[in-house]
Amino acid sequence: MPLAKHHDLPETISRIKKRTLPKILITGASGIIGRNIIEDLCEYYHIYALARRTQQEAGVLAHKNVQWILVDITNESSLAHVIANIANEGGADFVIHLAAYYDFGNRPHPEYERTNVQGTRSLLEHSKSLGIKRFIYSSSLAGCRFSSRGESVNERTPLDADYPYAVSKRKGEQLLEQYSESFPCSSLRLGAVYTDWCEYGPLYMFLKTWLSSSWDASIIGGQGESAIPYVHVNCVSRAINIVLEKSDQLPRFDTYVVSPDGSTSHQELYDLSTRLYFGEIRHPIFTPKWLAKIGVYVQYYLGCLIGKKPFVRPWMTKYIDLKLSAEASYTRQALGWEPPQRLHILRRLLFLIENLKSTPLQWHQMNIAAFEKTHLDRPNLILAEIMQHMQREICSRILRHLLSPDHTKRFKSYYELQDPNKVMWYIEVVYNLLITSVRNGDRYSLVNYARSLANIRSQEGFEAVEVCQALNATGDYISSALLALPETKGMELLIHDWITLAIQLAVDEVEDSFERITRFKKAETGEEVPEICE
Repeated sequence: MPLAKHHDLPETISRIKKRTLPKILITGASGIIGRNIIEDLCEYYHIYALARRTQQEAGVLAHKNVQWILVDITNESSLAHVIANIANEGGADFVIHLAAYYDFGNRPHPEYERTNVQGTRSLLEHSKSLGIKRFIYSSSLAGCRFSSRGESVNERTPLDADYPYAVSKRKGEQLLEQYSESFPCSSLRLGAVYTDWCEYGPLYMFLKTWLSSSWDASIIGGQGESAIPYVHVNCVSRAINIVLEKSDQLPRFDTYVVSPDGSTSHQELYDLSTRLYFGEIRHPIFTPKWLAKIGVYVQYYLGCLIGKKPFVRPWMTKYIDLKLSAEASYTRQALGWEPPQRLHILRRLLFLIENLKSTPLQWHQMNIAAFEKTHLDRPNLILAEIMQHMQREICSRILRHLLSPDHTKRFKSYYELQDPNKVMWYIEVVYNLLITSVRNGDRYSLVNYARSLANIRSQEGFEAVEVCQALNATGDYISSALLALPETKGMELLIHDWITLAIQLAVDEVEDSFERITRFKKAETGEEVPEICE
């Protein structure tokens, strides 16, 4: 093999280091479990982190072993491209599939089939090319029916609940078993995953209500017996780590329950959380199931009328005083995994309450963010995916416009560059920054780029007006192309706010930067510098 040139040496060393680490592909990397897994494993694995949100938006710190990839796993061509690139780099040792859709509407939604079923099928199929040792699937205990008699669910309990999320998870496990003929697969049925900041939607809404001065702060439907198993995110991370470490010893296909045994009721959570928060014992007001149903229906339909639906929906009343209890003895024996008592919800609730009391603003912000992320059909994500899909076509149109012989006067300096590839590179930078603007509301990444662009263009002899006209033309072409699509109907305001206004900010920053550069040059040469009017 030929020796690397000196200037290629750092890149060569980086590639060698990447090859020496085992590699993991993680979907849903921006979620609660994904973030935690990345933090735990990034020193020991090279991680391909697939997500629909940026690393900055997800709050995941940059790391040399983490390669963040923006992709929607339901976009077949985008996923195929990503997997092909990973295969070309030597493939991956493991796939951890955490990406899933869930909302609290409990109604059929195309995203359940699109993300949870078709996305899983597509990922399983493409994983064949990666040479993986095991595919780890994030399933859910919530796919099992609740019981009024206290029976426990275990690793062999069928996912027999009939609501859309449960059905999609049942289909996911069936796909996993089918593909275990191609590579080993493990399904992890998780309890309700929470963190020291809560970040689990229903628990957050309960605590927010119970620890408030609201009129309904003490009201609990039924006898407070509604119960589910909760599992701390650190327990989930540890279980996944054990599956990775013991992969060679595990069956080709198996199912594990990642949860403490039993369940925790609303009354237990209410009694402990109110005592920790208020420093005194408070007694809930139990309401008969029929009365609770009436109250929920009235609140819900009033909320619909005023355009502000409450979290508690009529379908939830079906589960009043029902339990979902876990029994994970097989998992403990098979994996040697045991959730420590210090991470049980009734021990860890102290951390949740202390975080709420010490930094309430951050606590609420984190929970609101986690709550909103359950709705993955946000229009901005759909628009960002459309933009990614059309990038080559739109950027080519912009390039032809800037370098057209008809515009040699308007874009004289661009035309004189005589390097279409360089012009295309600049166009694609702006385009990708606009995708970021749409995806996570970060217009300032484009503003910061506009500042450096003005400095570069000034040194190359461009005038501010030409740079601004090029940016405006770029924005106009992108907006026009998107607005012409039938699938962007109803997104007009979104396109205006996150593309048109982002371009406007960039143009203003270019003009400001050129003005500062001109004043600096005049000051250096001793020319009189005019006063700037504020």
